[in-house]
Amino acid sequence: MVEEFKIIEKYIPQLSKPSYMLIGLPDAGLVGGIVSEYLINNLQLKEYGELYSPDLLPPISHVSNGQVMSPVKLYHSSNLIVVHSWIALPVNALYPLAKSIVSYAKKYDINTIISITGIPVPNRLDLQELNTYWVTSTEDLAEELSKYPEIKKFTEGYVAGPYAPILLESKFNGIRNFLLVVESFQDLPDPEASAKALQFISKYIGIAVDISGLLKEAEEIRDRIRGLMEQTKRQMPEYSLGRPSTYA
Repeated sequence: MVEEFKIIEKYIPQLSKPSYMLIGLPDAGLVGGIVSEYLINNLQLKEYGELYSPDLLPPISHVSNGQVMSPVKLYHSSNLIVVHSWIALPVNALYPLAKSIVSYAKKYDINTIISITGIPVPNRLDLQELNTYWVTSTEDLAEELSKYPEIKKFTEGYVAGPYAPILLESKFNGIRNFLLVVESFQDLPDPEASAKALQFISKYIGIAVDISGLLKEAEEIRDRIRGLMEQTKRQMPEYSLGRPSTYA
């Protein structure tokens, strides 16, 4: 039997329809995690629950206001549940987490699960416009998303990481789930990619979110990277002087 997460709720949130569940897990560019944390803070979402498993979570706890908590938490607004992880999850936890999330979405009759990730591109720093793609678990949702010109169908390839099992578990349970994939940095936080994702999500769900804070942070990161690259270029001639002291 596959181990599942225990979900501990302080209370049962009353959600209006249509209702959505947004998943924010650490991944490429931290795109999903940045989006979920930004929504939690910007919309002042209420924390109401935690996901816990002594067998699946690493020995890390989150501390908030002096109290210890699970690093995987649940937040909500009037029609939105956010699942946010403050830590990267181990591989053996991903399928059990997917089962728990989809089961929980069914329990609350969630209309659509929304996942967000980044797709690393080598020329990310030079891109003025980031492409955004979608992958879905159901045909009707694919037909619905194809009507939005600002996002493109991810036609061929594969999805790896924490969102892959959530998509598959959603598909096999008949749950509407789409993964939004935005071009991003690989090893750096990418608030610009997160802002791009958030722009579409706010339109899709019908919520007003000010993304100016993310865009300002993105410009600061760009400036720091460019400055580091210029500094590296200036040092390169010094690095290349001389001959190696050993040969293979």
